[in-house]
Parts: sequence; C-alpha cells; structure tokens
Amino acid sequence: MKKGASARAQRAAERKRAGRGGSARLCRVEERGGAPLVATDSGFTLLELLVAVAVVAILVLIQVGPFQQTIVSRDRAEAQVERVTGARLALLRIAEELSGAVGIDDERTRFSLVDQTFDQPASDLRFATTGARRVTAGPQDSVEIVRYFLERDPDRPSSMLLLKEQLPSIAAEGVEPTAMVVLENVRTFRAEVLPDPRGAWSPTWQANGAQVPRAVRLELSLNDGEAGSTAYRTTVTLPLGAAS
Repeated sequence: MKKGASARAQRAAERKRAGRGGSARLCRVEERGGAPLVATDSGFTLLELLVAVAVVAILVLIQVGPFQQTIVSRDRAEAQVERVTGARLALLRIAEELSGAVGIDDERTRFSLVDQTFDQPASDLRFATTGARRVTAGPQDSVEIVRYFLERDPDRPSSMLLLKEQLPSIAAEGVEPTAMVVLENVRTFRAEVLPDPRGAWSPTWQANGAQVPRAVRLELSLNDGEAGSTAYRTTVTLPLGAAS
C-alpha cells in the first residue's frame, strides 16, 4: 500500500513540474499494462513533407493528361461543327441565288462559268439573279450581278478564301462591286453546269444571249486542320433553265 501511494505521489509531482516548466517536450502519462506511454508535440519532418508533395504532384499529373485530352477533343468537335455549318450555309445561299438566276442578253450580265483550276479545283461563277441578298443600305436593284471565286488567304497561304462580288445590274460602267468574304479556310470551290438535260456536265460555260443552264452542281471542300479536307456538295435546278 505504501509503495502504491508513493508511486502515485511521484507521478503527481512529475505532472506538476511539467505544467510549471512549459518548455518540456516529453511528459509521462498513465501507465497501461505496466509500461509508461510518452507523448510528444513534434511535427512533420522535411523528408515527410517532400514525400507528401511528390505524391500530390504525381496525382495531379495523372489527372492533367485526360483533362487536356478532353479539352483537345472538345475543341476539334467545335471546329468541325463550325466548318460544317459554314459550308452548308454558304452552299445554301449560293443555291438560293442560283434559283433566282435570270438571263439577260448583255456581256456583263450573262451567265458565265470559268474553270480556273491550277493546283486545286477552282471555279469563277458569275450570273444575274433576283434572289441576291442585300449587302448595302439604300435602294436595291431588283436584279443583281453576283460573282463567286477563290482567292489566296494572305494570313494562311495554305488556305483559300471564297469571295463574293455583288453589283446592281443597272450600275454604270466603272462602278466597283461590293466585295465580301463568304467563307475562310477553303481548299476547293468547283461548279459545273448542265446546259442541256441530254448533255454532259461542263466546268466551263458561257451563255448564248439570255440563256441560263438547266442545273448547276456545286462542290465546296474545307481544310479539316489535319492535312485533310471535307467536301460538301449540292445540285441546284434553275427554274428558268427549262424555258431558255
């Protein structure tokens, strides 16, 4: 009994001294199973911190790869959607204007298609139409002369620009047409006409007087950004072609 009381008194004295000192890093706690337990207030070592940072960095790198691949795939998909939308819209507008093509017996307004293929298929298409979209403010002639052709892109030498020129049919000689870019990143623009339903498609054709062809076949291809191209096609039947 005396030994037990003496041990308890000794432990109480040690706890009291530890509380007064404030700077002691070790203190004896209750014994469990006959062995004293020691508590410390020490933190992480530098090595442990470096290991933790390395593990976190590895986990981040593992996640970054799939994330970047997802971003790249998303950007490609968005670019593809833009190309498809732009090509289809351009062909739709040309088709609308071709549907309104009229024959005028004048050198400047006659239907004309010239094959300008050099290294890539390229056509120069000119015709008079009642279906042209307004491009300038003010009064507009009921019949406009439109022209579609390709020109090298000064910012991207490997690509072409699909350009449009538009001029009122009543414009005086020497008046410059209104020019605009219809589509960028174009590789080819090709047109063919069918002058006669029993004939063959031709890449070059000049109207004889007030004449328009029976149909026009259009093909437009765009660079896909990966050294390839995607082609879009449509065929337009001209209402006045059968009567000319």
